[in-house]
Amino acid sequence: MLSFKHQGLCKLVGERPELVPMLLHTRLGVALPRKPVIVPAPETIRVLGLSEHAADVVVAHQRATRRRLHEAFVLEVQLRPDRDKWWSWPLHLCGTRARHRCPTTLVVITTSERTARWAARPIDLGRAQGIVRPLVIGPDQVPRMLERHEARACPELATLAVIVHGHRPGSKRLIRHALEVVLERLENERERDRLLLELVLGSVPTHTLREIEAEMDVSATPFLSKWSKLRIAEGRAQGKREGLQKGLQKGLQKGLQKGLQKGRREGQHEGRRRALLVVLRSRNLVPSPAQRRRIEGCTDLRQLDAWLRRAAEVESVAQLLLRRA
Repeated sequence: MLSFKHQGLCKLVGERPELVPMLLHTRLGVALPRKPVIVPAPETIRVLGLSEHAADVVVAHQRATRRRLHEAFVLEVQLRPDRDKWWSWPLHLCGTRARHRCPTTLVVITTSERTARWAARPIDLGRAQGIVRPLVIGPDQVPRMLERHEARACPELATLAVIVHGHRPGSKRLIRHALEVVLERLENERERDRLLLELVLGSVPTHTLREIEAEMDVSATPFLSKWSKLRIAEGRAQGKREGLQKGLQKGLQKGLQKGLQKGRREGQHEGRRRALLVVLRSRNLVPSPAQRRRIEGCTDLRQLDAWLRRAAEVESVAQLLLRRA
């Protein structure tokens, strides 16, 4: 199963193909036509009948005055080293080159410096007669900080910077600038940028997002407020389901704290119930369906503790449930 980070990077470069040549030109010094027309190229390998070797994203560009594609880039998102890629990546290149009949270059995008060093190694196709030299966009090629005007000039780059660096200490200012710029665009009815909001928020650690939300006026930014409610629901499910409706009405922070406290209490209850059933099972005392429902439905922590203490002594489940704490 692909991670959020892998899928997010693929979606970003797939839906915003203009980001790729910009990074190649500004971060790697790759010479490109002055006025290229960027076009997402169709995925090639599946057409060739090799669906198990599918490139993540293929982007191509053409000169403004010509109809034929000028150059194509096969983009691979790689979060960790994988030796199998040395065999499949050349296949992606050859398939794309054969279909579009234009020069094709492999570009690897990664969030790891170690993976960037690994991916930059030349791939020898045989006797050093054919060498594939991937271009690598890693953490060193993605800015760790963007001022608000820079994020406004290229929100896609700001989003990529958050995906790559948003988990690092000291990234809160970068995240806030990216978030403010994307929210500005959404408030100006640029619905296409909802993807950027999802990618930024999905890449930010929960505690950092909580701090930023506390500093911002959430009620004035309906898109952020909507996402905040979703994040609270996720935290509630993590901490053991059940509602934060009252907490949401009283504010994001207060609601989150209440939800986590309730989740912890429910987690303690469930832990006691499971321990009780394990002890009974170890003594070959099997509760009837009605007895099991009573145990699983108990929300009194004192009662559960009392049952758990007596579970090693009683002769039957009925005897255990006869007395209350």
